[in-house]
Amino acid sequence: MEKIEELLVNKGLYDSVDITVDDLAELEKYLSKNEYTDNTLDCFCVHCETNRVFKYADSEVHDSINMMRIEFYHDVKTRKSKKEDTFNSYLYRRYVLTYHCARNKEHSILFDLIVSDNKIIKVGQYPSVADLVIPEIAKYKSILGKQYSEFYKAVGLFAHGIGIGSFVYLRRIIENLVYDKYSQVVDELAISKKDFDYLKFDIKIETLKDYLPKVLVTNKNVYGIVSKGVHELSEEECRKMFPYIKAGIELILDDLLAEKERKEKEKVFEKFVAQKTGELKQ
Repeated sequence: MEKIEELLVNKGLYDSVDITVDDLAELEKYLSKNEYTDNTLDCFCVHCETNRVFKYADSEVHDSINMMRIEFYHDVKTRKSKKEDTFNSYLYRRYVLTYHCARNKEHSILFDLIVSDNKIIKVGQYPSVADLVIPEIAKYKSILGKQYSEFYKAVGLFAHGIGIGSFVYLRRIIENLVYDKYSQVVDELAISKKDFDYLKFDIKIETLKDYLPKVLVTNKNVYGIVSKGVHELSEEECRKMFPYIKAGIELILDDLLAEKERKEKEKVFEKFVAQKTGELKQ
């Protein structure tokens, strides 16, 4: 995925991506007013209630204000190349991009960006990141139960540019998953609740390795990363990591959901076999 598409689709407000003259082709693709550019996004459509392809429709370009711009004089020997001049023409401006759903042009998504000398910053979006993501995470309600609100709040905070606060809820989700699993299998373990509570969290996960999703056991250090985000890292650092942590938690939940669905199918199948066996014996 290209960096600007990643910013538009997956990152929250006030997140940014770095740009240099080497990104000119990408800038021209996403920020030019050329409606014939091959510019599409794969994104959730809140009206269709499913993932759709969104096609570039329009771009409003505004000269940004209150942004310091330093001009340098160059002699003939150091004159900027045409590529550099074109790149500079995209800087210090505000762009409002509009995309339409390929299935229905009345379904739109809008992005508000500011481009500085070396960054593209997302300062606005409608529908919001939360509006796009929350319908996709609704499938985890059956796994998370009351804890679903933790995931909902994490996504909502991230959508509003809050990194550390979102990590607080992500950490709770991981904690609850581990402690809930311990409660379910405690009779099969040779460790008391008191002793379990004293273990470091990565050791807790290791202790439950036969019962937890493999992706969590293999990546048990994720809890330490999230905890460090809560206590030591900056808002920006947490915002940058959020999409990756969220994706990891979804992988864990996907495994739990698949296990739940398998057990439900097994029950239906076993009931069918037992019933038919009895009927055919008569």
